[in-house]
Amino acid sequence: MGKVTSIDRQREGDVSSAQRFVRVTNPDHKGFVEFQFSIGDPSLYLEMTLPPPAFAEFCRQHAAIHLGDEAAREVDAREARWHSGQPLED
Repeated sequence: MGKVTSIDRQREGDVSSAQRFVRVTNPDHKGFVEFQFSIGDPSLYLEMTLPPPAFAEFCRQHAAIHLGDEAAREVDAREARWHSGQPLED
């Protein structure tokens, strides 16, 4: 399997200049960190799992901001509205 590299963040005005976010959902799942990773919009994310050292390096390479409790609640509320068919008002 090839080496994973970070997306080039030098170009402005496209996804490569967007902020990255991580939200830890389980800090110790059988020795791994389970987390959500998003680019630009924290409510659109990938669920990922990495060993703790790899997670720390991943966050560093992507200059990811860790979502706090309040931001996480907002993401959850937005997802709940979407699932129930309610408008996603910002």
